[in-house]
Amino acid sequence: MLEEELKGVTAPLASATTLPRSAYTSTAVFDAELRDIFYREWICVARLDQLPQPGDYLTVDVAEQPLIVVRLESGQVHAMSSICAHRAMPVVTDKGTTSHFQCPYHRWKYDLAGKLISAPYMDGAEDFPPETCRLTPVKLETWQGFIFVNLDAAAQSLVDRLGELDPFVNGYQMEDLVVVASTPFDSPWNWKLLIENFMEAYHHIGPHKESVQPEYHANDSYSSGSIENGWSVLHMPAARKAEDESLPRQEILASLIMPCFAWLNTASATFWYQVQPLKNNQFHLWIHSLLPREIAQGPDGEEVTEAVQSTINNIHLEDIVVNKGPFHGLQAPLAKPGRLSPLEKSIWQFNQWWVQRIITAPHTE
Repeated sequence: MLEEELKGVTAPLASATTLPRSAYTSTAVFDAELRDIFYREWICVARLDQLPQPGDYLTVDVAEQPLIVVRLESGQVHAMSSICAHRAMPVVTDKGTTSHFQCPYHRWKYDLAGKLISAPYMDGAEDFPPETCRLTPVKLETWQGFIFVNLDAAAQSLVDRLGELDPFVNGYQMEDLVVVASTPFDSPWNWKLLIENFMEAYHHIGPHKESVQPEYHANDSYSSGSIENGWSVLHMPAARKAEDESLPRQEILASLIMPCFAWLNTASATFWYQVQPLKNNQFHLWIHSLLPREIAQGPDGEEVTEAVQSTINNIHLEDIVVNKGPFHGLQAPLAKPGRLSPLEKSIWQFNQWWVQRIITAPHTE
């Protein structure tokens, strides 16, 4: 990626451009993202409410690293590699409840924290102390009920970075929410296109002209955020009616903790877009709906769950068209960076953060 291509990206918002096409289409750029972003940054992998009891676990891949996230007997949540210390077989997949993990290849057994309990027929192996053999632990922090992991053992604390973000979301009481529904979407385009689309309301006048724009006008939106601390909030105020000028103005918040933890806060529900990049041209997406526990478990819980999940899925179906289309366009040799609108400030913030990590980050193998 040439320095000349980035001049427009790093310009002030009023004259800024989008990322160059290679940022979306190049396998070399994606490899750099794995190395300088996904191996080093905090990635959201689960909710605390998804692991309510000791022994509950789930598995997830982060930057090609299979992980186990598990609730220990102490009640703490723990993350570690799922790769057996013997011959690199994943010891478990999917999710469930267990008292231990046992590799299906040679039956090495580990406790919930990853310590080796037993290894059949290793009695004659020299210098093999089982207490030093374990599933490698990974840094873990929780924020607002979400579980984050980081493959970089020297990473700065996530929670320490988010003090200025907390006031924007504290009113939504996210720690008390539970996941009530999840829909997977295989997405054959670059992961950043979803993040960019998620963090601007400008496109309400396009694919959402009938579904969202009538109540949340594109030109009323504005952004807050911190490039240094890696977060951005898109404010989408509800349209005012003549008769309610004196009432407080409700809003939807679309928020991003970079690189890819994206969620929507609304008055009735919260929606978490879980993004797992796989290649420069593919990622997995799960859209999770979250509700207050008392509503989810109440008499109308199923009906409310079905309604909110149907709504967010329909909105995403509208968004698929404007994710898929630009990725096709970016393959074109004549495709060039475009000018950003002032309504796309959150994209500009993300682009500054991205350039700092991909272009100016020290590269260590």
